[in-house]
Amino acid sequence: MITGSSIQDALQPFLGVTLAGNPEFLSSISHFLRACSPTVDSFPELTRNMEDLLFNLLYETLGPGMTVSLPDGTSRRILMEDLPFLADEALYPFFASLPRDQGSVEMLQGWWMASGSWSALRALFLNFSGFLPASELRMIERIVRENIPPALHFRWFSL
Repeated sequence: MITGSSIQDALQPFLGVTLAGNPEFLSSISHFLRACSPTVDSFPELTRNMEDLLFNLLYETLGPGMTVSLPDGTSRRILMEDLPFLADEALYPFFASLPRDQGSVEMLQGWWMASGSWSALRALFLNFSGFLPASELRMIERIVRENIPPALHFRWFSL
């Protein structure tokens, strides 16, 4: 199920508590995600649309400086090149909510292979692991541990 808290969990490490916990911000994203359908909307289209939505929401909320305060107390400016990554993170609740069937697994695997979507891979590992052989789960874990900083991949393995 797509909830404001699932979106907040996905974006808080990158946008901070204040912004990722903003009810209007979360509501706009959750409304967008709930309107999406994997049978109607392609993953590339969803990603582009999420990038546009995030840019508009960030600019509207933060102004032209687009600066956020992160959980560790530092501040950082959101850059245009950050939007694809942030859009991918924001799509995780949608990927995790897909029907638990082989068709969803195949769509997520295809999107991961075509785009390098960490959120698609995360959904496969955390939400669709019952459809994957143990060898593939071990491979995903190795890929993640080798390519994602521990401060971020702890969310994959601490559940």
